[in-house]
Amino acid sequence: MSPEPAEVEVAARVRRTRDELRDLVLEAGRDLLMSEGLGTGAEHLTFKRVLARVEETTGVRVTNASVIRRIWDNQEEFQLAVIRSVADIQGDLEVEATSQAFDEAVAMVDLNSPGLRRASLSELIRVSCAEYITSASTSEAAIQMALATYISANSRSGRGSPLVESFRVTNDRLTRRYMDLYEAGLQLVGWRMKPGLSLRDAAAVISALAEGVLMRLVAEPELLTTIPRVRLLDGAEVPWTLLAIGMDQIVDFFTEPDPAWGN
Repeated sequence: MSPEPAEVEVAARVRRTRDELRDLVLEAGRDLLMSEGLGTGAEHLTFKRVLARVEETTGVRVTNASVIRRIWDNQEEFQLAVIRSVADIQGDLEVEATSQAFDEAVAMVDLNSPGLRRASLSELIRVSCAEYITSASTSEAAIQMALATYISANSRSGRGSPLVESFRVTNDRLTRRYMDLYEAGLQLVGWRMKPGLSLRDAAAVISALAEGVLMRLVAEPELLTTIPRVRLLDGAEVPWTLLAIGMDQIVDFFTEPDPAWGN
């Protein structure tokens, strides 16, 4: 519901700190970027459009003089700030959804034999990958994937180093969160990394596979088609995504039963 004129007038008279004003305008810029897409960059995020968005969504009228040289030196600096803010939240929703699916799949785990423990690990992979594909196929996630591509292009051309560094920080944060999830799964079923191989290397390969699958889905949505396989835990036929099949093979290469498990 739009605010009444009196409410708008009162809201507009509220004096905001520099940080409050920055957050208000930055949020509007991020919302505009997420709703309209990245395109070839953030060139469509003009102060005029973003400040109009602020007024439209909050009833607060912000002038150019309130932000130019007070918060950002120019429009380009503001656009970079918006892109950074999107990079900072990149992947968070997918991690949360994937972790929840993992937790729910734990109910299927059977630890009665090495074969069933490995089958349980496969089930954790299957369920988690299916949820990841679903949560990462939203329009918001698509914008974030475009952002990653945009930053990567800047990196290759030697431009945008602040963006590249921001993306590295975000990627490291997400990798650590997924590593925690992978480690929990391995410990749960009594598996470990093979000598000489690292969990971080495995996580990097899985991440590269996942990102590649998501990018291919944009042009080839038919890749969402699943392949039925019999689940060894109960004999039921269950659907496997291509991502899950690939990740299961990666896990085979990097891991092995832990001989000390259960002792």
